[in-house]
Amino acid sequence: MKESRQYEKRNFAVFAANQIFMRLGWIFKTESVIMPGFIDTQTSSDVVRGFLPLVSRIGQSVPQFLIARRLAQMPRKKVLFTLSAFGGMIPWLILAFILGFARWSSSVIVAVFLALYTLHWLTFGCNTLALGTLQGKLIRAERRGSLMAYSNIIGCTLAIVAAFFAMARWLQDDNTNYAWIFGATGLFFGLAAGVSLYFKEHPSPPPQQHPPFLKFLGSGLMLVRYDRDFRRLSIVLLLFYMSWPLFPHYTIFGKRTLGLVSGDFVTLVIVQNAVSGLGSWIMGHIADRRGNRVVMRAVIFIMACVPLLAVGISRLSFGAQIYWLVYACLGFTPVSGRIIVNYILEIAPQEKHPQYLAVMSLLQAVPLCGSPLLGLLIEKSAFEPVFIGGSAIIILSALLTFRLVEPRFSTSHP
Repeated sequence: MKESRQYEKRNFAVFAANQIFMRLGWIFKTESVIMPGFIDTQTSSDVVRGFLPLVSRIGQSVPQFLIARRLAQMPRKKVLFTLSAFGGMIPWLILAFILGFARWSSSVIVAVFLALYTLHWLTFGCNTLALGTLQGKLIRAERRGSLMAYSNIIGCTLAIVAAFFAMARWLQDDNTNYAWIFGATGLFFGLAAGVSLYFKEHPSPPPQQHPPFLKFLGSGLMLVRYDRDFRRLSIVLLLFYMSWPLFPHYTIFGKRTLGLVSGDFVTLVIVQNAVSGLGSWIMGHIADRRGNRVVMRAVIFIMACVPLLAVGISRLSFGAQIYWLVYACLGFTPVSGRIIVNYILEIAPQEKHPQYLAVMSLLQAVPLCGSPLLGLLIEKSAFEPVFIGGSAIIILSALLTFRLVEPRFSTSHP
């Protein structure tokens, strides 16, 4: 760790630049707005839209667990981080080319999109695991909140500018151009991958033993049983991620109940990214001073309000003018992800960071396996009861955070 601190300022800047470009690319594929909006141009099926969170979560979780053992053995973690980052830009450039030049039927476009979307999340899952492991190695715990704060406030500000000047032209109601939108995603993801070449990382000492994959898998799952702190966090995560299958439905709910159109999407993504940047700045500095637990609790409580807020606004005559409040709350979603990772990096031994993060990713996938069924439930009944039930589950998750330890101030953690 002393060797890593020698280059901490440089690596801090590289991490920040990487996340800034990722944020710029991400605004053009915002999961809660752009993705369901694009699917809705090809099919009105709630079930197909329900596959979006399932694909995203399974795509992230499975590769993380499969490569966690290999990553733990790699002397330089940045190799996997950089390769997976470049891999993440390819699906979006292919999709942009297809939408720009191919004249395929909607059913074929949906099938190709889901295949490329899956490929994106497979590479992003590898990248996420490598990011958390590399950050745990190169950046001190007391500076990880600041890293999140600086990278998000700058990234979200630039992303808002890009959305205002570029996306507003490409999301016109009479001429929506998703080819340019996804092309911009691929471009910025490529720039994010490029800056990762500048990490300065000393090789890690090889692990004392190389357990077979099945043994590595079994010992990883046993962490939930034998590590009390991680077990309690696992229960919180299982409940909290019940909210994620709802994300792609908020946009369509607004379209069907309040008459939102594609031109309104720009406002929604701008608001969401503005809150994400400001929230990351505030929450990141709080996390550095008071620990990650209190921030995790606050963010989960905020997320619990989203479904109820959407239902409440839909009942108002002027609801279309204030529906952006739903996306203001959704802006805290990236904050929750980084805070959860940072919390795990503190409760887990450094040599087991890949294993803990991989298990966390698998736990996150469990609630999302039912997302197509949730879409079917919405299709057969209505949005409102599903939203209200989801909110109740998230509130329970927030209450259970009071049972979590704060490792920053606990004598049982280094």
